[in-house]
Amino acid sequence: MKASSKRILSILFSAVFLLGTLIIYGNLIQPEISSAGELQSLVASKTNLLNNQKTAVSQVSQLIGQFQNASSLQQTVSLALPIGPNTTQILNQWQAIAQGAGVTLDALNVQPIPPGSPTATSTLVKKVGDVSISVSAAGGYAALKQFLEELETNVRVTNIQTFEFTSAAQTGQPGQATNLYNLKANVSAFYQND
Repeated sequence: MKASSKRILSILFSAVFLLGTLIIYGNLIQPEISSAGELQSLVASKTNLLNNQKTAVSQVSQLIGQFQNASSLQQTVSLALPIGPNTTQILNQWQAIAQGAGVTLDALNVQPIPPGSPTATSTLVKKVGDVSISVSAAGGYAALKQFLEELETNVRVTNIQTFEFTSAAQTGQPGQATNLYNLKANVSAFYQND
């Protein structure tokens, strides 16, 4: 074979191989590349969806935790500002405070006061009313001081309006020691209106 025919044959074989390569690339490789790209985009979108779902689940878990804390907060607020005057609760708390402080309650005069006008037009804001209570107690100075401090720091929101200490000897009661004092106080205990 001549060198020129060898060249023509080699060019012809090269063209056939090039044409075969293009046919194989067009029919077999290119569809797989596009399907691989679709699979990669599918994996990326599912990964993004998974991350979004994890974020949503963590946010819902946080909200559930906040709502559980809100219910305990509601219970605490209900103790501090109960719905309605609930004067028996006030009297029970004060009796326990008086016993703990070593004070004798002589008289309690309860006068509920209707709640004032609302501070906002929203139905979520409840009116606040107060119960005015006049208390008369007897005991030692330290015991009466402790009684007043515990009234102020009681779980129920209260405000001591006025108080007056007098010595038992000054009240004209014979036979009592001079270290015994009388306390007269006006206290407001607050509550939420229905």
